[in-house]
Amino acid sequence: MAMANNKTQCFKCNKEKITYPCEGCSQRFCFVDLAEHKQLLHDELHIITNGYNEFKQRINERKQNPHNHPLIEQINQWERNSIGKIQQKAQEYRESVVKSSETCINGIEMKFNDVSEQIQLLQKENEFNEINLNYLRNQLKEITEELNNPPNISIEQNPRSFINDISTILSKRKAKFFLLSFIISN
Repeated sequence: MAMANNKTQCFKCNKEKITYPCEGCSQRFCFVDLAEHKQLLHDELHIITNGYNEFKQRINERKQNPHNHPLIEQINQWERNSIGKIQQKAQEYRESVVKSSETCINGIEMKFNDVSEQIQLLQKENEFNEINLNYLRNQLKEITEELNNPPNISIEQNPRSFINDISTILSKRKAKFFLLSFIISN
């Protein structure tokens, strides 16, 4: 009586041998190639496990150092640029106020010099009356008032900002995508 033929072709070596099915890939392998196939699966699992471990380490690093996020440097640069713009504008406004103040003081000083010359002339000629004194008193009062209360220079804030705002936009991608792309890229 002949022995039953229970041999089929091995997927790997293509030889007629006793084969065993792999439930994962639905292929049949001889005993030697099945062991090799299982080793490949173990190796792949090891690679995936390493990927998960590296990913876990990255998560822990991000949790421990949230300020090391790549976007933080962009925010820091935006802050420096904005501060620079503010400082530049503040300097321009200071210069404008100083120039306006100097113009105002020069105008007051010219009026003062004019009144001072009139006083010296009156003293020199020694010809004056109550009308002249009232005029001089009023002139002194006026220029004193101008010096104490310079023309209205005020600060008005513009609601339209000259600093470009930035926003953080949170995209809702699944961690699964990140993990898969991390494993694939490694």
